[in-house]
Amino acid sequence: MTEATKRGAQAQSRAEAESASAHSRINIPLNLQNWKHLPVKIQGDLLWYHQHLLDQQIGWKDAEDTIGYDRSTIFKVLKGTYGGSWSKISKAIRSYKRVADRRGTIQQNELVANSITNMVCAGLDYALANNSITTITGESRMGKSVAAQLWRRDNNHGTSVYVVAPPYGGTKMFLRRVAEAQGVNKNMSAPQMYEAIVRGYNKHRILLVDEAHRLLPGDRRTNPTCVEICRDLHDSTGCALAFIATQRFDDELRKAHYQFEQVLGRIGMPIRLPRKIKAADFTPIVRQYVRRPSPKMMAECKAIANSIGRLGILVETLKAGSRVAAKAKRQMTEKDFFTALAIRRQMMGEREYAKK
Repeated sequence: MTEATKRGAQAQSRAEAESASAHSRINIPLNLQNWKHLPVKIQGDLLWYHQHLLDQQIGWKDAEDTIGYDRSTIFKVLKGTYGGSWSKISKAIRSYKRVADRRGTIQQNELVANSITNMVCAGLDYALANNSITTITGESRMGKSVAAQLWRRDNNHGTSVYVVAPPYGGTKMFLRRVAEAQGVNKNMSAPQMYEAIVRGYNKHRILLVDEAHRLLPGDRRTNPTCVEICRDLHDSTGCALAFIATQRFDDELRKAHYQFEQVLGRIGMPIRLPRKIKAADFTPIVRQYVRRPSPKMMAECKAIANSIGRLGILVETLKAGSRVAAKAKRQMTEKDFFTALAIRRQMMGEREYAKK
């Protein structure tokens, strides 16, 4: 037995031991080569199922309940070593997916379709369709992340991997984040991790990197390794790539264009969200809480949406109003919104309250 074969057998043994624990999280790395002999439709079902198990952090016991197969069979399916009927597996996955999709429509009232979500979704659609890179930039808390998650919910057939760039730890920590999102062992060396990550991508997949401004080096003289890792992943596999970030990310790319020219040349559709949020963008959100808001309430909402915190603070205020109503055991009204707003202003120590 060669050394490589021995290592492979040991890895298989460790994975099977992990699968023996009923409540352990499923963490099997994806190798698309193992499914290449299967019909494209079945590959799509398997890809969705694999990413769904990871995203939802489903354990082995719960996985058995998803498609009605025991954990040993599911392990072989995910590893690509299953010897039974792949068509039956695919049918079971599609049946479960219909149930999961219905559950996924039950969302918290945070963001609904508006011009912001439309722009974000358009950028992600374009990148995936054209195997290109997109940047989605805008002010903090405008709904970029929520819109990206909405896109994943409505469009993800196992094609997308979503990670939040870490605030510290450099290259190794970033690779660990991506590895964890794909089921790759995050305790390997950086080169080994990257090789395993690459095996999980092809031209049908997209990597979404949120808080991407954290990938920028602190000094322009420093090599932007994390950004280059993303670009190399895109170049070597043909996968699409989306950087979701504050405007600083785009500004820094262009200021140091000599350093980022390889990335800039691959951005097919850069999305820059507008600085000013219009009433049409937040009205659908407000009406989820108060069906017929008055002009006075809408004026307050517009002021909040266009100040620091933007849609994030607006949603927080609306949620606070709904809690006020819930304590009174009634439907939320406009009065509850203004009560929540007054409490927030008072707690912030605004000048008019400080005088009292």
